Amino acid sequence: FEWARNPYVILCGIYVLGPYVATVVIGDPVRGQQLISGWHKIAGVIVAVSAPFLGAATDRMGRRKPLLAAVLALMAPAIFLQYWAMPGGVGLPLWALGCLVVIAAVTFAWTEVLHNSMLSAVAKPQALPHVSGLGLALGNAASVLLLVFVLWTMALPGEVDWPFLPPAPMFGLDAAAHEPSRIVAPISALWLVLFSLPLFISAPDLRSTGEGFGAALRNGVGNVARTLRKLGQHRNVGLFLLARMLYADGKTAILIFSGIYAAGVMGWRLIE
Repeated sequence: FEWARNPYVILCGIYVLGPYVATVVIGDPVRGQQLISGWHKIAGVIVAVSAPFLGAATDRMGRRKPLLAAVLALMAPAIFLQYWAMPGGVGLPLWALGCLVVIAAVTFAWTEVLHNSMLSAVAKPQALPHVSGLGLALGNAASVLLLVFVLWTMALPGEVDWPFLPPAPMFGLDAAAHEPSRIVAPISALWLVLFSLPLFISAPDLRSTGEGFGAALRNGVGNVARTLRKLGQHRNVGLFLLARMLYADGKTAILIFSGIYAAGVMGWRLIE
């Protein structure tokens, strides 16, 4: 599942679509950075206030797959539709593009809550670190492989005169219409759907408790409150959560900003 979902971050968030949106679609690199950072700030706030309750609700429900499928049904179209991010007022208006970016970012975080909580059903306790690490490794491997494929077949042809590259973007893509940059959105969405299937087909799920999502969400509020009250009794857990927040969320902010900063401030094109 990490193999399925991680390429969206690399292709759309960092290296290809994000810098294109900031510099070409929005047109002003400074305003582009401002808008994109604002979109991700909104997504971060939504995740911060929703993820604990989502986790508590799924713990009460037991099964994860139905809710994970529902989240993917929001996430995949939100990614796919970003293909219509076009300059000059054509295609998606900026407010709609911003909504899609926010939805994709929020649902991406929700999938992390849901599929990570399935680990205990698919591996013995002593194997959990290995399975989790393997998932992270495969997610990054898929991202690199897909990025290389996009660069070799679509982004670099016509831009550099290298003998082992096609003379023009493959698959009939129009460089003048920025299709080599925009196409990463549907590629990431289709990749997500295709490689999510093995998890739904073959991975074991936890047993259902029979509690519906609405009731689980209401009752989960109390669970979150009790956890927060007890956090003082588990100092090591509290320190870990604080450290992870500073490191992981800080790293995410740097990654999101690196591409649009390089494109807007340093004038780097896609090749750089």
